[in-house]
Amino acid sequence: MNKLFRALKLNEENCRGCTKCMNKCPMEAIRLKNSKAVIYEDRCIDCGICIRTCPYNAYSAEKNSLYDIKNYKIKVAIPSTTLYSQFGNNVKPFQINEAVKKLGFDEVFDISYASDITSEIIKKEIDKVEKPSIGVFCPSIQELIKVNYPSLLPHIVKVLTPIEISASLIRDEYLKKGFSYDEVGVFYLSPCVAWIPMIKSSASNLKTKINGIIAINDIYSKIIKNLENKENLSTKPSNISYTGLSWSYIEGASESMGLKQFIAVDGIENVKLVFDDIVNGKFKDVDFVESYACNGGCVGGIFLIENPYNAKRITKNYFDKINFTYGVKEISDYYHKEFSGDVKNIKVVNQKLADDFMSAVRKMKYMNELVNMLPGTDCGLCGSPSCKAFAEDVVRGLASLDECIMIKNGGEKNES
Repeated sequence: MNKLFRALKLNEENCRGCTKCMNKCPMEAIRLKNSKAVIYEDRCIDCGICIRTCPYNAYSAEKNSLYDIKNYKIKVAIPSTTLYSQFGNNVKPFQINEAVKKLGFDEVFDISYASDITSEIIKKEIDKVEKPSIGVFCPSIQELIKVNYPSLLPHIVKVLTPIEISASLIRDEYLKKGFSYDEVGVFYLSPCVAWIPMIKSSASNLKTKINGIIAINDIYSKIIKNLENKENLSTKPSNISYTGLSWSYIEGASESMGLKQFIAVDGIENVKLVFDDIVNGKFKDVDFVESYACNGGCVGGIFLIENPYNAKRITKNYFDKINFTYGVKEISDYYHKEFSGDVKNIKVVNQKLADDFMSAVRKMKYMNELVNMLPGTDCGLCGSPSCKAFAEDVVRGLASLDECIMIKNGGEKNES
């Protein structure tokens, strides 16, 4: 079995045991042990909220730097569409691409083209899955389904994301030019943490197609410097699709496909509410659910600079200026087969209480008894984010009952 890889790392020396990360984590993936935070990797979905929450910089992400591109003969950057919303209204996307290229890349690939391809495939595949269909474009949402909602797997539209399609198209291009895989380095300029484990994990199909993830905020100042002398940049506009750019914010992907009956939801807690309703049989009249871990969609990514709501405004301002879409109406049979079908090999994360059914039933019964015994205050003094989480930790052997201060002191369950 492949070991879980999580991009989020904790520096214990910086941790003060303040519990802010534990209380903010939407997956209850953080505990406090010996006054230090501990990440339960089987619950973590690499959403990065802990990085944003921690006031002591105890959390970081394992990512690449510009130095890593030097290991390749050909260096290709795939900028997230969110990149174009980070520099205000007076800088055009093609100028930003030129500024990125000056960082040492041989090519800057237009991901908006791949976004239009993904849109077209979804429109063809959307009726082949259970309603409402779910688009899994955000790696954290994919992890959420694996961890909490395995019953929703039949709802997922099986299509590669624009990042994955971009990587495939780049590889095909340079293979035809005579370059080997090892000679070409493909780097995604990412707005978020969640793409890092997708690339680093040995179980990922992307491992050989994308060589690394570079955080946008790590190179932001360098891009700004390259943009200072716009006259030295190319004046030839690139064909960037406004429909592809719309993938950067919430509702944008659904609107780019011309869908009418869709739900667009952002933020893990909000996504969980929608997914709970789908599990309970609601939204049968909804065609598509577009969901993101970050508030505002990808423009809310933790590796970005601009306020997500202003970033959405800036992106929409581009539309009238660009007025261009690839409008990929027909996808070749090869690409349709290559980028859809059984491409989403999502394996459920095992969180069973026990390996055999009867033992699991007994542990579940014991856990329910513990929940009824505990005070129900969710005070966090035990080092778990809630009484329910603490009860599960006890059943799993990850905590002992006397770690509950109120139980230890003879307190009773709060019935109010």
